[in-house]
Amino acid sequence: MSALKYLLISPGKPRTIAQTLSPAISLNAFFPVGLAYVSAAMKNAGFETYTINSNFLESDIESALTNIIMKNDIGVVCTGGQSIDVHEIIYIINIVRRINSKIKIIVGGAIISSDPETAMNVLGADIGVIGEGEETMCELAFALNSDKFIGDVPGIIFWQNGLLKQSCERPEIANMNNLPLMDFDGFAYSQWLEIMGYAGIIYSARSCPFQCTFCFKSTGNKYR
Repeated sequence: MSALKYLLISPGKPRTIAQTLSPAISLNAFFPVGLAYVSAAMKNAGFETYTINSNFLESDIESALTNIIMKNDIGVVCTGGQSIDVHEIIYIINIVRRINSKIKIIVGGAIISSDPETAMNVLGADIGVIGEGEETMCELAFALNSDKFIGDVPGIIFWQNGLLKQSCERPEIANMNNLPLMDFDGFAYSQWLEIMGYAGIIYSARSCPFQCTFCFKSTGNKYR
């Protein structure tokens, strides 16, 4: 099997946010940090990876997706986000299905990690990534490229014979210094910086040292 080509696309800002906040505020809050880390890890591992930030497209999202998928023969589309992003994620998935129903669709982020089975049934994705995505996506991409059984990859949920199966849990990434820096290319970082007044973004920790009952920690329970 030839190596697959991967497209990582961040969903557009949720309509509820767009309708209630100013354009600047609504865009400020949604730089796709998670996908930017995953993209960096995949590129660093040698996978052919393309990126799109849905909030900064020159054309409509369907035209943009059609162009990049057809031009680059994309075999796997990856997206994700939080529960509030559900409608935008479904919108992306439906467009991809119309373009090419054979493309595998992978979804990650808190929307999957918080309730994997419910999210997979609602979204209709092929594979879900539970927890941190850098190591999982690289191992999953290797399995897909090699035609290996994806169920051996820790930290995923997937369809098998019409049923959802969940692989073993993946440990939290212990040493974040081993991760490459975020991939700013392709995610319209310069446009985002302009809206932010040229203030950048750095993530120096994951999880949280506190135990608030209302909070879900999508990157694990151990504060690092």
